[in-house]
Amino acid sequence: MPAAIAAGYCGEPTVEAFLKRVGSEYPQPRVKEGKRQLWLRDDLDRAIAPEFVRGDLAEDL
Repeated sequence: MPAAIAAGYCGEPTVEAFLKRVGSEYPQPRVKEGKRQLWLRDDLDRAIAPEFVRGDLAEDL
């Protein structure tokens, strides 16, 4: 998901607030193609509630 959607998904008030926490509280985007950055829901879920998410589901793709 793009940063705007990822920010809302994580409960951040703005995209800027989300991006400030990327690399510390939130993971780096899984897809980085120029300015295009996309986060996977599984990665964000693991950052938000690690006790409920096991493994890396994206590795199976």
